[in-house]
Amino acid sequence: MSVNLKLLHTFAQVAQLRSFTRAAEELGRTPSAISMQIAELEDQIGLKLLERTTRSVNPTPDGALLLERVQNSIRSLEDGISEARDAAERRMGRVVFGCAPTLAAGTLAPVLTQFRFRFPKVALQVREVTSNDLLNAVRQREIDFGITPFVQAKSDLVFKRLLREPLVALASRDHFEDLPETLSRDLLSRLPLLVMQGMPVIVLQDERETPPMLTEYLERSGRSLNIACSVRQAATLVDLATSGLGIGLVPKLAVPAQMPEHVRVLSLSEPEVVRDIGIATLKGEVLSKPALALAGMFKSQLSGGLSNLSVSQIIS
Repeated sequence: MSVNLKLLHTFAQVAQLRSFTRAAEELGRTPSAISMQIAELEDQIGLKLLERTTRSVNPTPDGALLLERVQNSIRSLEDGISEARDAAERRMGRVVFGCAPTLAAGTLAPVLTQFRFRFPKVALQVREVTSNDLLNAVRQREIDFGITPFVQAKSDLVFKRLLREPLVALASRDHFEDLPETLSRDLLSRLPLLVMQGMPVIVLQDERETPPMLTEYLERSGRSLNIACSVRQAATLVDLATSGLGIGLVPKLAVPAQMPEHVRVLSLSEPEVVRDIGIATLKGEVLSKPALALAGMFKSQLSGGLSNLSVSQIIS
């Protein structure tokens, strides 16, 4: 019997996640397309594999047996791919990765020093590029992976979160006196703001996560925003905030370790606004051991850079 391997992979996702909707999100397809693939697989092998109700999806006894076999096969295939990649990496002795500019400062040097000590014979190539250019480089296999802010679900890419960082506000004491240590969204809407163009954030409220753009979130206050300036680079925004042009809204990792004494770093009040940092890879791509080790070093370094955060905000 010839069975489409893609159908088996889809079945495994649905059976493991117990949800057509979640499986569709993971695979970058619609729930109806997932349902059609499961029906096609059941027709091919002549067995009912899933019991479906309005609230849950569970494997039948036959489905549970098939799931175990499929999972074992997938693990075996992944091990084979990993071994092949490791062998190729050893022959090439090279890791190529990209890093978004807001993450490079203060992060690259200690990470690369640690990597060089552990893998002295593996050559490193680094591309410091914007998130969009970084993702295109991943797609074209010009780099093995990228360290980047949150990536919206895309069918050809995988984004694995390494950590979550808060947004903070930078305010010059010389220009903005008597501001509280924590700024509400309502107060922000009445101040001149400095923002990064097209910056996606995550709003945490009532145990829910929503991923608007930063300006979209601010507009929910119901007031007209006073955007003094919007820029592409965090370093530019920090300079403008330092000069007193406005209140700069930046990710915490983008704040330099040494700031002028007249600049205050203020927190944002509920709802909490954060940014996810993670590793972006091509779907189906298996990283070599040196590349995986490098990603782990980034996680450790970035987490250390946020040492004043609560443990729950550092994602294990």
